[in-house]
Amino acid sequence: MKTTGNPRRSGRPEAEVDRERAWGHMLETPGGIRRRDPFDLEYDEKRLGEISRRYDQICRRAQGRLQPEASETDVLAALLVIRMLRDKLLDDELMLITLARSMGITWARVADALEMKSRQSAERRHLQLSQSTRADGSRPRTQNERVEHARERRSRHAEREWALLNARAIHAAARALTAVPDLQQRANRSLEAALMAAPVNQDGTAPERVDMTWPSALQECLAEHLRFREDPQAHLSPERLYVGDDQYQLQQQEADILHRMLGLLRYAADPRHLDLSDHPELREQIARLNVDPAVRPRR
Repeated sequence: MKTTGNPRRSGRPEAEVDRERAWGHMLETPGGIRRRDPFDLEYDEKRLGEISRRYDQICRRAQGRLQPEASETDVLAALLVIRMLRDKLLDDELMLITLARSMGITWARVADALEMKSRQSAERRHLQLSQSTRADGSRPRTQNERVEHARERRSRHAEREWALLNARAIHAAARALTAVPDLQQRANRSLEAALMAAPVNQDGTAPERVDMTWPSALQECLAEHLRFREDPQAHLSPERLYVGDDQYQLQQQEADILHRMLGLLRYAADPRHLDLSDHPELREQIARLNVDPAVRPRR
């Protein structure tokens, strides 16, 4: 929530300095009673229809065209809401231009909708919006970032599909690895654990060693997969979007579990995280899961 002052210290109404309070104030009648729609929705949804009607009334009062006259808080809250509306409209404009282009709509048609003279003007507008900072302080992704995001999604999808096709091998490797009696101790003695413990405290003493978390996470993931196998229906979401999608949803649930399990097994495939030199067959079993290009480690 963005604020522009400290109402308690200044003694000013919160609606003059707090954006959320300003929205609420704009939905109140002059008598201070909040307006409700027939569906009894909360004002946090920031319905533009309600806000615009209240905003128009305040502007008309400030011009002396309506009674009662607008109060100072009314006017200041309206100014604060203007900033929020401007931020929202800029974000929505960028979103809609991007959506139009993703649908194959030409820049020339986008320019007409924006009431601009040329396609170049529309492209410049899109670039300008994409380089500006949003109201929440974040910045829209650049084209390169969007490309990388799309590649990451495709890669993750391929990994999940591969994990589902190789469920038996992944499960067997996880079961064999968690059966190693001193797995946690081995992980705690690894080069990675030593590196994490390398920094010293301010008094010159070394920090206490902590347990590496991936062995216990692997055990929990394996137990989750066993529970899934025993009763798959218990993992169905009660909020299915479509009737009859049980099988698809079960596949996605298992793919998620196996994908996480595969990621945890990668720790054991790296000598920095685990020394399995005395378990060559297990080491080879885990290494085979990381040969396929679909599951190569991401950098």
